[in-house]
Amino acid sequence: MHSHFPFAAALLAVFLSACGERQPLPPLPEGVQTLTGTVMPATISTSRRGTHLLKQSGRDVAYLESSAVLLRDVQGRLAVLRGVYERNIDASDLPVFVVSVVASAEEATRDWQDTAMGIRAVIPSRWGVSRVQASLAFIPAGSLMPIVSVAQVGERPVPSGVALTVGGAPAIRFFDDISGEQRIAVPVEKGYIEIAYTPKSEADQDLARAEWLAFLRSIRITRASAASQPSPTSSSAFRDRSPCGGIAGILCPSGQFCEITDLELNIGVCRSTKE
Repeated sequence: MHSHFPFAAALLAVFLSACGERQPLPPLPEGVQTLTGTVMPATISTSRRGTHLLKQSGRDVAYLESSAVLLRDVQGRLAVLRGVYERNIDASDLPVFVVSVVASAEEATRDWQDTAMGIRAVIPSRWGVSRVQASLAFIPAGSLMPIVSVAQVGERPVPSGVALTVGGAPAIRFFDDISGEQRIAVPVEKGYIEIAYTPKSEADQDLARAEWLAFLRSIRITRASAASQPSPTSSSAFRDRSPCGGIAGILCPSGQFCEITDLELNIGVCRSTKE
């Protein structure tokens, strides 16, 4: 009869040795660093640091936190960040990048407007613009399919959906029954402007969504229907950075627009169009 005890004991010793050993973590870069990526909100947690995440090509690079700048102002945008790396509460988790300076990547965006539709916005430089009759297609470089389309719809009822505020004007968000694409209708004189988000062909879905949200925040509607404009008496009740949007669809006064900070809840703050 053969005993298996020596083999089992050796196996247990190897197992305990492996459990007791922890691979050394790679050192963090020292000193002030410069990172470029998309700033996205992070879930709130008491077990780790970081209010936001920095994404590069769809990959989480580091958690972000800052007491010097308001990261929410560049949330969903491509930004250049300067700061230092620190370990997270759990050292094996993503490190924390403590931001001291935030600069929008201006070279990555450009101003765009269409006077016929009465709409202007800031779009990524990688978006090309193609016009087909009364519609526009924003096509990223290297792609054959649009990521965003904008069309002028004639005298038809605005589709039913969720109330939204775009560029300081009331709007409706709905989904196409066939494609499932997200669309937004902004009432204007003699119809509405329809903005469609069509990112299916995009390899980096996180970047596509960040660009879409930044595009929505930057939109200004210059020919919204008269019924959608705030009354002169109501404008005195608002100040810059007052809350707007929400379930009640609170509008901003003339000269300001509602910068949406949470698209799901349609919550934002009033910002001056001169900023």
